[in-house]
Order: sequence, then structure tokens, then C-alpha cells
Amino acid sequence: MTPWKFRSEHWPDIQLPPAYTFPQAFNYLNSESNSFYILEHENGSYMQCGGSKQSCFVEWRICQPDGSYEHFVIGRADGSDAPAAIQMSAGVVNVREREVLPHWEAIELFKSFFTGEPLPDKYTLRKTPI
Repeated sequence: MTPWKFRSEHWPDIQLPPAYTFPQAFNYLNSESNSFYILEHENGSYMQCGGSKQSCFVEWRICQPDGSYEHFVIGRADGSDAPAAIQMSAGVVNVREREVLPHWEAIELFKSFFTGEPLPDKYTLRKTPI
């Protein structure tokens, strides 16, 4: 049994790569009816993407063995901290301009998380209290 669960707003159980790839799944990301994807590890860590193919944001929760965790929003290291908004089916999420990504960048982040690769240097983490 896999330690991962992959789901979206519309699909509660999506097969994981290689059976079904992240690009195939994220092709259906839209702000009206399928506005998030979440990849959860059995240890409680997850990566979540919300928004649309054109404008989305990615959150990352890292859990520790003692049950504590840290929660981050991923953004480009060289971007602006000006306010930005991402439309989702349940409303608007406020982020920073550097945290607004196209879906293909979210796909790459999900692939890295799934394979255990480190976050690419072009991204930074903004810790959030969630």
C-alpha cells in the first residue's frame, strides 16, 4: 500500500504516478469546480495547490515525528511581496504576487515533493500560522 493519497475538489481518490500523472490531473484545475489538489503523505505532511491553471498557489505542510508541523506558502525567490488574490470555488485566497504560479510550476513542485527532492532554489517559503 502506498503512503500517499492524492485527491482534488472533484475527485476524492486519484491514482498516483506513473498510473496517472500530475500533468494529467492538473489539466482539470479550475477556479469554478475543481479548484484544489492535495497530495498527502501518511505522516501528515502535504502539498496543496489551489486556484486555476493560469493562477494558483502552493502550500506545503511539513510534519515532524513528534506531531508538530510547519506550514508554508511557496513563492518565487525573486518576486514581489505585493498583495495578490487567487480565486477558488469557495472564495478568494490572499497571497503575494510572487506566490501566484502557473499550474506547470505547481506540477513541478508536486513532483519534487512526491519523489523526495528538495525545493528548487528558485523558490522560497513563507511560514504561515495555519
